[in-house]
Amino acid sequence: MTISTEKNLPAGAVVALFKSLDWESAQYPERLERAVAESHTVRSLWDGERLVGLVTAISDGHMCAYFPYVAVAKEYQGQGWGKRLLESALEEYRGFYYVALICYGDKSGFYGRCGFTVDAEKAACFYPVSD
Repeated sequence: MTISTEKNLPAGAVVALFKSLDWESAQYPERLERAVAESHTVRSLWDGERLVGLVTAISDGHMCAYFPYVAVAKEYQGQGWGKRLLESALEEYRGFYYVALICYGDKSGFYGRCGFTVDAEKAACFYPVSD
């Protein structure tokens, strides 16, 4: 297993990973691949030639960072790879004012084990957009 910092991943690799996880963003392959390539930080996990994990961050580069994607193929989950991948990306934002992400409630335990906390005084807000 190898963790890479390369942003330009092979065509289709990210979409294949996201499809394997049934993530809706896989339905927008061109936009998804551009989003990853243009992220501030990308960490990818490889088992040989196969992309099996991905973390991306967007940031102002000084104070704030947001992690929109933390993905690990199902057969690699529960083995510590997701935590190592996320910790690798978090290193870039040490000392920032805040680092945030949004997750489904059933995943909050994983993020808690990675050092994130749920703040009951803050709420994620979404603006409805259309294609």
